[in-house]
Amino acid sequence: MGKKKSAKHRNKKDNKKHQAVSAAGWKTKKKCCRSNPRCKKCPVVYTRLLKAGAFEGDTAELKQKLKDARRW
Repeated sequence: MGKKKSAKHRNKKDNKKHQAVSAAGWKTKKKCCRSNPRCKKCPVVYTRLLKAGAFEGDTAELKQKLKDARRW
């Protein structure tokens, strides 16, 4: 069996969920592949996230808005 993770390690993971996110590190592809659902690097998804204001909130909000943006 593996080692149990300490409570200190679990708290770091929880803190990452509520950190602020910026659009600066987001890289997109040049062209959309039009797959279903759209890939995370798709320029269409990036544009939808910008319009939704997903980069202004924390990581938990970004996950939900990313899920919505990838839909057709």
